[in-house]
Amino acid sequence: MVAIPVYDHTGAKTREIELDPKVLDKAVRKPLLKEALIAYLASQRQGSHSTKTRSEVAGGGHKPWRQKGTGRARAGTTRGPIWVGGGRAHGPKSRDYSYRLPRKQRQLALRSSLRFRLEAGQLFAVEGLEDQLKSKPATKLVSHFLKQIGLAEAGVLFVNDNADSNLYLSARNIQKVEVCERRNLSAGPVMQRTNLVFTAAALESLVNELQEA
Repeated sequence: MVAIPVYDHTGAKTREIELDPKVLDKAVRKPLLKEALIAYLASQRQGSHSTKTRSEVAGGGHKPWRQKGTGRARAGTTRGPIWVGGGRAHGPKSRDYSYRLPRKQRQLALRSSLRFRLEAGQLFAVEGLEDQLKSKPATKLVSHFLKQIGLAEAGVLFVNDNADSNLYLSARNIQKVEVCERRNLSAGPVMQRTNLVFTAAALESLVNELQEA
């Protein structure tokens, strides 16, 4: 059993939640985690890069000189790739880089990523933070909490049980910090951010689901 520390909104440790790593996965599947991270990062690429080919560049509608008799190489257009201002040969075009792993692999990768963070001591829980943010967002409160538990300037992924806009608004301006709903959690963001901070409710719900599965 591995103990997951639970903190209050001030960063003081209040209790621990015991979790058996085998409930998550039999072992850490590093090749699968690598594949899941690559797929996640590929889906984040914008893919809007594009260059013009010779058929897309403006101009070049006439033959620059006659075919024979000038002593120069024959040329049919000034928009070819060897000309200044011409089109690009084999240049990048807009494309979609995203791809998805099979559903069972995605589910297994999530379990394995959670075990990886658990064994590394990078999985934490917080209770009462959402209650403090009910009235309005407070970036200072979230920043102070992370500082108190030693995660200031570290990569952190907050996982909550419900869509909490105030938690998202409070954390979005903090560098390397993201917020994710538990139902949308996948192995990619877990591996991208070094530390996982669950709300206590989200963590207990996750543990119950895994134990019942």
